Amino acid sequence: MITVSKQDVANWLLMDYQATLYNVKEKLRFFELKYNQTWNVFEQEIKKSRQEDFSKWDDYIEWKAYLKTAEDITFKIQEVKNGHFAIT
Repeated sequence: MITVSKQDVANWLLMDYQATLYNVKEKLRFFELKYNQTWNVFEQEIKKSRQEDFSKWDDYIEWKAYLKTAEDITFKIQEVKNGHFAIT
C-alpha cells in the first residue's frame, strides 16, 4: 500500500495548475503579439468599432475566456498554497 500525504497531493496539484497556467499565459501572449496590444486596448477597440469583424470577435471571446481561466487557475494555486483544500 502507498501512503500519500496531503503535502504530496498539494505538490501535484500545484505542478498541474502551474503547467496549465503556463499554457494559458502562452495563449494570452499569442493574442497580445497578434494584435500588438494589451487586452484592455483590444477590448476598447472592439466595443467602439462600428463595423463588425467576426474574426476579431472570435478572438475577443477566446481571449476573454483565457483571461478568466488564468484568473481561476491563479485562485486555485493560492488556495492550494494556503492549504485550503480537502482530500476525500
